[in-house]
Amino acid sequence: MRILEVSNFMPPHPGGIEVMVDTLFQGLRQRGHDVRWIAGATPAAPGVSGPQVRVPAWNWLERNLHVPMPVWAPSGWRQLHALIREVDVVHAHDCLYLSSSVAAALCRVHRKPLLITQHVGEVPYGGVLDTVQGVAYRTLGRAVLTSADEVVTYSPHVQAYFARVGVRRPLRLIPLGFEPRFQPLPESERPRVRASFGLPPTGPLVLFAARLVPKKGVDLVIRVQQRLAAEGVRLVVAGDGPLAPDIAGLPGTLHLRQVEHARMHELYAAADVLLLPSRGEGLPLTLQEGMLTGLPAVVSTDPSFVANVAQAPGVTLVEGADALTQAVRDTLASPPPREHVARWGRERWGLERFVTDYERTLEALTRGD
Repeated sequence: MRILEVSNFMPPHPGGIEVMVDTLFQGLRQRGHDVRWIAGATPAAPGVSGPQVRVPAWNWLERNLHVPMPVWAPSGWRQLHALIREVDVVHAHDCLYLSSSVAAALCRVHRKPLLITQHVGEVPYGGVLDTVQGVAYRTLGRAVLTSADEVVTYSPHVQAYFARVGVRRPLRLIPLGFEPRFQPLPESERPRVRASFGLPPTGPLVLFAARLVPKKGVDLVIRVQQRLAAEGVRLVVAGDGPLAPDIAGLPGTLHLRQVEHARMHELYAAADVLLLPSRGEGLPLTLQEGMLTGLPAVVSTDPSFVANVAQAPGVTLVEGADALTQAVRDTLASPPPREHVARWGRERWGLERFVTDYERTLEALTRGD
């Protein structure tokens, strides 16, 4: 098949969508398909690198309002138009992005089948942005999803949200898949891995791996660490963003900023517990990747966590700084067996099944099934 992936960004821009698309992009290419990928260039330079097309884009909304909504330059839309004319099927990501809206319109013009993966439902930005988002989902979002030939997601709570929004056709579930490197490491390897990141070889270590934006619960992470630092707990922060200054000077904290995704499995293995009190998620790759390495987690009661990991071993769902702090203490004091946590994840998030499910879906669309 000739497949076009359309997303807001691609690596090295950080984010779960970028990692998911890259995993699928590589998996489909390994199976012999001609897969192209077009996205905003930020933070890389615009240009064409083999099958990847990075277009110039204005990214003011993400820099100033934490909304990852780039506006492509006119040349980018021309490139998108040309690519859609060449391929058999188009796969776009999230219905509110301009890239998805324009791709949907061009697919109708050129009678090309369109698959949309809807990664998230409602994201709490606060204030007027929440109202704008709700109206956008019920108008533009619903129209784009309705125009698609197939819509999939990887979390039941996203299915439920769009049923409430008025999307009549149910969203299909395709669980995510991950590379085999996400697995537990022998305990004897952990001091070496910690040293490679400049971390102490022993002692309790909490990991917060996320973009430093409000929806990820940065304020709560800070309040938790202010309590735990006096107890000898170290916090490592992997990620960057506009709230990075809030982390500066936090006691017992090492800010690694952006860690290469190729090394994240080692960082998960080095930590003792993942802290992720985020909101408005689909299902964070950070949580899934960490669990596949056996890392226990303390998270919020966001609907994504309730729907997907409420029964998972080693995952605690709580609200508020006090409860989060105590949950981290309890997990450090009595951690579950890492292989037990990892096995639960492997049973649900297999790489081969992930690529195969998308491959079959795309093939059915090209046949007009």
